[in-house]
Amino acid sequence: MTGGLWTLDHDGHRLEVGTERTGWKQLARLYADGEQAGEATGGPLIKIPYGELTVQVWFDVRGLLDGQAARCHLAPPEPSEPSDTEGEEGKDDDADDGGGAEQGKIPFVPAEGTRAARREALALAHPALYASRHVVLATGKVLLPLLGLGALIKLLLAMVPWPDWSLPEIDPPSVPLPDVPWPDLPDVSLPLWLRVILATAKFWVPILFAIGVAAKEVERRKKQREQQEQKRQGQDDAEPAGPVSR
Repeated sequence: MTGGLWTLDHDGHRLEVGTERTGWKQLARLYADGEQAGEATGGPLIKIPYGELTVQVWFDVRGLLDGQAARCHLAPPEPSEPSDTEGEEGKDDDADDGGGAEQGKIPFVPAEGTRAARREALALAHPALYASRHVVLATGKVLLPLLGLGALIKLLLAMVPWPDWSLPEIDPPSVPLPDVPWPDLPDVSLPLWLRVILATAKFWVPILFAIGVAAKEVERRKKQREQQEQKRQGQDDAEPAGPVSR
């Protein structure tokens, strides 16, 4: 398997996921307590059923080439159509958890030395810096068309040998139009500040959305770190004490 095994201790079982590239596809194998529990091929997303749950394995561009997975989660079953009462309870649960597509998914731990492990270490050590990539990408999507594409179009238009056309001036005929007594309508115009906001919304709305996504990811990473520390502390407390000397 490429890049070692992803691991997860869940419900008293040791789950492991290995990935590799086979031809033009990616292969993911699931092991439960050392025994193979399923496999699937595909990409960039592979799903392996595990009881009522599903193991989801994602591959980025580099992973599609070398077979290393970028993310691996144990996902809960798809929710059924909730009733009105259940829907309200679900909304409360979403608000407590932080919402989003990651709600209810349990992440596997990547093998040491892999790209995913290095990326996870960076995200846990500097969650704000790691999440800021959303803002950088959104800002780039706004600035590149303004700076790069506009200058490129202007340069290409200047290089085109446009023909020197001299068209004759046409004097259109004067057509008398009827004089319609239109009523005097009030002069309604939006205030300047509102017109500026509406005109520039396509530039700052994606950036604000990216800031919201980054803030939510920082909160999720912080909660994930706290859960890992609590789990590590619980394991330390559960270790038996050494022999008592008499």
